[in-house]
Amino acid sequence: MKKSFNPVRYFLTDLRFSKKLIISFLLLLLIPTAAVSVLMYGEITDLVVTDTVNNYAQLSEQTTNTANTITRRIWNVADMLKNDSYLRETVMHPAFSHTDDIEYSEILRDSFMTFIDSYKEDPLVKDIRIYLDTPYKDLYENSGQGDVFQSMSLTKGTYWGGIMGTNKTDTLFCAPFYLSNRERENLGDLSYVCRIRYGMSDDRSEATAAYLVVYFSSESFSESLSVENSEGMAVNYIINDRDNLIAFSDAALAGTYFLGNDDIESLMGEGGTFVKREVIGREIYMSYRDIENTPWRLVSVIPAAPLNDRVHSILYHYAFIYFISIIIALLLSYLIGHSISSRIENVIKKMERTHHTKVHKIKEESGKDEIGDFVLTYNHMAERINELIERQKEAAEQIKTSEFNALQSQINPHFLYNTLDMINWLSLSGDSERVSDAIQSMSKFYKLTLSKKNTLDSIENELLHVSLYVKLQNMRFDNKIDFIVDVPDTLMHYSIPKLTFQPIVENAMIHGIFEKEERSGTIVLTSWSEGNDIVFLISDDGVGMDETALSNILKEKPVASEKEKGSNVGIYNTHKRLVLLYGQGYGLSYKSSPGTGTEVTVRIPM
Repeated sequence: MKKSFNPVRYFLTDLRFSKKLIISFLLLLLIPTAAVSVLMYGEITDLVVTDTVNNYAQLSEQTTNTANTITRRIWNVADMLKNDSYLRETVMHPAFSHTDDIEYSEILRDSFMTFIDSYKEDPLVKDIRIYLDTPYKDLYENSGQGDVFQSMSLTKGTYWGGIMGTNKTDTLFCAPFYLSNRERENLGDLSYVCRIRYGMSDDRSEATAAYLVVYFSSESFSESLSVENSEGMAVNYIINDRDNLIAFSDAALAGTYFLGNDDIESLMGEGGTFVKREVIGREIYMSYRDIENTPWRLVSVIPAAPLNDRVHSILYHYAFIYFISIIIALLLSYLIGHSISSRIENVIKKMERTHHTKVHKIKEESGKDEIGDFVLTYNHMAERINELIERQKEAAEQIKTSEFNALQSQINPHFLYNTLDMINWLSLSGDSERVSDAIQSMSKFYKLTLSKKNTLDSIENELLHVSLYVKLQNMRFDNKIDFIVDVPDTLMHYSIPKLTFQPIVENAMIHGIFEKEERSGTIVLTSWSEGNDIVFLISDDGVGMDETALSNILKEKPVASEKEKGSNVGIYNTHKRLVLLYGQGYGLSYKSSPGTGTEVTVRIPM
């Protein structure tokens, strides 16, 4: 009967120790932390909302104070100008400027104009205008007064002119659309209008003599209205008693959350504190404050959605920190489990990876328990195995070296026979001088060839070696061979096996050029670097080879043709040596066809 799966037994007896520790740590972290997170979610939400709303309340108060300062300064400018001696005398006595005391009148006028110019230097004040009734025609038509004095006819058609004309109030803070296009473009988009009556009387039945208008800009509120760190969601805006927008921190949000005075009062009652309300289907926190000396109100609106997003952001950060804590806990559990199980696992892994390769020993630790003894035994076994592998490697290397030297020894007698034959021919011809030159050249040649210190030599020496060979052959065959070498100096110091070029050049001469009817030709040896390899190209203009000869040139057995018998012994041995030394992908490759010559590519690692 098949036993049922018991998860408790599996955890206690079958699961690996390191996994047991990891699962235990996870359970100890996840369960209590999840419970605490659920309980704290509401607390975190209340803390974030309360903190944010309190911060915005402070900002709203600061913004209101700034707006109060701006309107107070504008009001003070108008009040100072309204009570100036020159303006009072001029309005009270229209003919004042025509009195006999012209000098006194000019002094007051100049003082008044200086007074106005000084106020224009205030960054808040964009411009000042005094619109006068017809009896003061001389003032606004007198070019000496500049453009401060203007005809009251210019106020006709303006919204603020209509309000002042039908309302007995003496002052008015104007919204942008109260002003004419001329005023908004040239003077300012906000203004404070102060009525001046004939005789400066307090009697409101007196007719209007002039309007003193101080222009300023809604931009003066921009910096104070801007809501920092609101991520473009909270908005401040100012409205007047006619529900007109005066200024705002964001036009789109101000339009979205715009509320009239009646709605504001019905939703919030008294201002000064933020309350949570639902507007256009959205939950918002809103507050308003009255601005001194004006019928304006500063309205602040904070949508609830971004606050909830901030709560979620905090929770995400909390989750991230919690995740890092889990990672640290997992790492800790892994390290604890590693101290017990890693030594056995290392033995298993290293034994699995061992296959005709060196067996890696395990780093011995200070443990004295059974696992420590097991590691010591394994390391002793690994040491013995590595000794056997090293002996086998040395034996293989000796076999490889013996084979390499045997191949090279096959090349040396082959060339020596031909060279001695050439010297014998020269001796029989009685040319003792050429015999001496030939023997000296052969001496240099074999000095380079027969050095027992190393099987490798520099490319520079190997080129000298093959050049001596061509020289000896030209001495025998009346300089029938033109040998051209084009190898960059930067490659000369690299190493190459000895007797690499000579068998190839010999084969090109004897079985290529000397097979031609004229028995003369050219051999070119060039070289270049290609990645981490050096490539040599040895080309001749000999008779070339057919496909049969080409396919057998690098094979161990000589080609079938009696004519070509023995022609590939040196070539095969040269190719075999390069493959033995450097591996597959290196050695010789041939390209040829009858009547077109032959190209031999030699590739070695740099």
